[in-house]
Amino acid sequence: MTKKSVFFSIALGLLVLVSCKKDPKVTVSWAFFDFPHAYDLTSVKMETIDNWHIVGGEAWASGIYANIIHQDSLNIVDSIAPKRLNAIDIDNHNNLTAVGYTGYLMFKEANSANQWVSDKLFNSFDVLRDIDYLNDSTGLAISGVAYHNGYIFRLEKNQTVTRIDTFSQSLRAVEYISNKNAVAVGYGIILKMQPNGDWIRLPNFGDFYVDVDFPSANIGYIIGNAGSILKTTDGGEHWSFLQESNTYSKKTAFRAVRFLDDQTGFITGEHGLLWKTTNGGKNWTIGETLPDIEFHDIDVLEDVGLLVGKAGAIITFNPNF
Repeated sequence: MTKKSVFFSIALGLLVLVSCKKDPKVTVSWAFFDFPHAYDLTSVKMETIDNWHIVGGEAWASGIYANIIHQDSLNIVDSIAPKRLNAIDIDNHNNLTAVGYTGYLMFKEANSANQWVSDKLFNSFDVLRDIDYLNDSTGLAISGVAYHNGYIFRLEKNQTVTRIDTFSQSLRAVEYISNKNAVAVGYGIILKMQPNGDWIRLPNFGDFYVDVDFPSANIGYIIGNAGSILKTTDGGEHWSFLQESNTYSKKTAFRAVRFLDDQTGFITGEHGLLWKTTNGGKNWTIGETLPDIEFHDIDVLEDVGLLVGKAGAIITFNPNF
């Protein structure tokens, strides 16, 4: 019997089910960075290969920021918020913004030592999950609690914040593509910003989507907690499934995705998971020998890869595997 492809025709796009293949496992060269605290680390951004910005903390107790320089020196580690911080981003002028529990938004200008300005976007138990800046005057932040309370905020110059939309499902990640295009994802939901600034939900099915990355204006990738991988080739109008679930290990959740260009990218997650593709998701190489740690985020720049996760875990790895 001929295997059938299943097509879901929708007004705004077409979700196509295809398969991706895992290549044989390979050994990854890696090393621990000696971080002196057991805080959960949730987000990392590499400004350069010698300047790393990391946030995390304890969920309802503290939000910390760490700056590592020269790949081996802890320059700053400080509690800058009363609750855990979940994401950090760098704008085009190297200003830093971090977001976290109970609506905390922290801002630090470039070259301002460790002077953070704080704002609180709401007085509730809602949680800011992610942030992304298009430039130093245009950004987006999203929120979500468990499976609900999804908000989208627009961030403008001078820390002006406007809530622009509300959804019943929790949101977990957002990515600016251009000044007229962005994508946000969450609990069984994919949202796309329209040129007029409105947000629409794309008809879809499946996973609790946890991260999205666009290496270029047309090519983007989404991953889900249960192991789904989706790809777009037209700026988010249409999405196809590269895989519906984690066929390699059904008990290992995805957490973060990072692409260097349209073809080369990485996925990380629980139990030391690290996958790499060099052909746009058609095939994935499984990185071996990493410790059994729940990694929360990944960044790669030049020949340096960086993973952060539970209990203060910071690992550098060689991305050329």
